[in-house]
Amino acid sequence: MIMNTTTLHIPIDKTIREKLESKAKRLGFDSAQAYIRVWAKAEAENRILSFDNDDWGEPSQVAVKRLNNAAEEAKQGKNVSEPYFSVEEMMSYLDRL
Repeated sequence: MIMNTTTLHIPIDKTIREKLESKAKRLGFDSAQAYIRVWAKAEAENRILSFDNDDWGEPSQVAVKRLNNAAEEAKQGKNVSEPYFSVEEMMSYLDRL
């Protein structure tokens, strides 16, 4: 895939860079650059990103019961599959169900 890219150099205080890198890692980004790319794209598209708010809310009582039941079964080894090391291996297992 060919991308039309450019480089943006921004002088920034080292402490700020380190804190930004740390926040990016906490949010699941592999680097501050990846975090900034996602933020910049959203800004350019007039979208608002909120990484700190949990918009999912609280699960319903039915969902809580279902999740707790699944967790308990997993602890007991029920309804748990073996690990898969390739997509093909997983699909082969699913085809046999």
